[in-house]
Amino acid sequence: MGTIVLDASAVMPLMIPHPLTPQAEQAILQWKVRNDKLISPCFMPVEIVSALRQLVYLGKLDTEKAVLASRLVMRLGIQFVCPTPENLEASLLWAERLGQSKAYDAHYIAVSEAEGAEFWSADRRLINNLQSQGVEWAHWLGEIAP
Repeated sequence: MGTIVLDASAVMPLMIPHPLTPQAEQAILQWKVRNDKLISPCFMPVEIVSALRQLVYLGKLDTEKAVLASRLVMRLGIQFVCPTPENLEASLLWAERLGQSKAYDAHYIAVSEAEGAEFWSADRRLINNLQSQGVEWAHWLGEIAP
């Protein structure tokens, strides 16, 4: 049993058709079978809803499907963690280290680091950036065999 931090991009393929949907489904099944603890910052569901809304706005998803998808995120068994002063500070430092103007991604990473957890994302560029800096606990969802 381990701890897994999921960012919104790792959860979105469970909500909508996506090239990494098979990997996301396999991963969530694997983590559930192993009884891993799934966690994410408390703002992750809002990121999911924002992405779903953008797809509706662009005409790529209808509202009814977006509403159904938004309900799924709360049923995945992910524990949502609130920011701590230490995680907020670490987020700023990670954002600087990654050369990012915003600290959303960095907060997922700060939570992972604080929890001693694996970090999983569908954002290959983010994972490549982390791995190039020696962050071995950062994983791209595409690593999982479908």
